[in-house]
Amino acid sequence: MTLASQFDQGDALLTLTLSVAAYIDATPLPGESIAQQQARMLRDIDAALAASAYPTWSVAWGPKLNADRSNMMYIAGSPSADQYAVAVRGTDWSFLLDWLEDFAVLRLVPYPYLSGADTRVAAGTHIGLQQLIQMDPASFLKELPDGATIFVTGHSLGGCLASAIAPYLAQALGGPGALRVYTFAAPSAGNAAFASAYNALFGPTGGSPSAFRFFNTLDAVPNGWASLLTIETYYQPFPDCPQDIKDLITFAQGRVGNEYVQVGSVSNGTAIALQGHLIFFGDRTPQAIDPIWAPGDAPGRVGRGGQRRVDVAEHPRLLGDALFLYEVARQHECSTYQALLQAPQVPAAQFKLRGFLASRAPADPARKE
Repeated sequence: MTLASQFDQGDALLTLTLSVAAYIDATPLPGESIAQQQARMLRDIDAALAASAYPTWSVAWGPKLNADRSNMMYIAGSPSADQYAVAVRGTDWSFLLDWLEDFAVLRLVPYPYLSGADTRVAAGTHIGLQQLIQMDPASFLKELPDGATIFVTGHSLGGCLASAIAPYLAQALGGPGALRVYTFAAPSAGNAAFASAYNALFGPTGGSPSAFRFFNTLDAVPNGWASLLTIETYYQPFPDCPQDIKDLITFAQGRVGNEYVQVGSVSNGTAIALQGHLIFFGDRTPQAIDPIWAPGDAPGRVGRGGQRRVDVAEHPRLLGDALFLYEVARQHECSTYQALLQAPQVPAAQFKLRGFLASRAPADPARKE
């Protein structure tokens, strides 16, 4: 695999690891308060980083959740290297479908943190951005030593929000000089004016660019919202995009139009295409695919809660949808990006185990949270 030379490979691997760590403990335990979940995240993210290829890194601020826990951000640091990173949590790929269901979140609204006329971002992105700003990461970052490098990173929707918060942080810090933005699998945040101003802010003025967007060429999510029709060409010859999903994409493209533009450019090395490959089912024939659960009025055997057990192999449309959406999910996973970038991997089960072991150790009284 040949990667563009504009970015630093070590920085890409580091920021991807930090982006993946943002997903740790994303689901609250029964009865768990926000403060308790944040404390659990802190413990387990630190344990994961200590056991990773970056043991000098730990959480320096946060993690912080918004009121409904839909957005999360933390700042990690390696003081010995004078490096810090703002990591924004992403979400499951299915947010793409949620946003298409509610087109109000795709309405473009003014974005005030970039110069230039008519810079706009998606209303849903703007809402998430305001929730992150209210967490006040800028106050912590302003207290860092002069000369510190500050990464801004995220995967999926977290990458989109990282692109949106980076110009705000540049404004809050008096300029973009300290910032290095690395995003993975991110959908487009805004319109052409936003992309142009963003590229200029983090572009190679008098030096190298400082913002990079990585995308898997077979990942559907980065095609939202600037190139939705590209999804219809995946994943030939099999599992090809089913007609009902093509109809949804065509309808969505008609509603979204051509206003969205992705940040970065493949031609100048600020958008990096990672050449994906099909993640197929091996020797699993359609007959071997597990049945799925459908609403009670669907054909099939009656199962739990009045639902019926549907053998997808007996229903071609369901089978086509299931196989295609399975491939979409796998192509978007953090583990796929880790493999494509040849990044060190720590499975989620090991994250949890190491977090549990870390909780058995005495607390550090000098720890700032």
